[in-house]
Amino acid sequence: MLGARVDGARADISRCIAASLQCQASCEEGMARMVARGQPMGGEVVRLLRQCAELCELNVRALQKESRLARRTASLCFELGNRVARTAWLDAEDADSYALARDALQLARACRPLLFAH
Repeated sequence: MLGARVDGARADISRCIAASLQCQASCEEGMARMVARGQPMGGEVVRLLRQCAELCELNVRALQKESRLARRTASLCFELGNRVARTAWLDAEDADSYALARDALQLARACRPLLFAH
């Protein structure tokens, strides 16, 4: 089965869901901070954070429903989490940026085990 139901992976799924929810909140807060500082909604970093927040939400839904697409959404979260973490770390202006980088990296780490589940 290609879905999220994998033997012995229930804890991995729970960690990925929790990390997705945390990263979604962090990305939404990051978007709000950037817009408040004058960044345009269509700007590259704001778009990246919006994509991350939306993907995190989709990933949670897919995992909770044991969708056949869950492995794909987890894979995308792994990739996008790494990208957001790198961007937030390099563009860090304050503690909030470092927190966003931490949450995005945690997302990537939490979703990674699902990529290799059978």
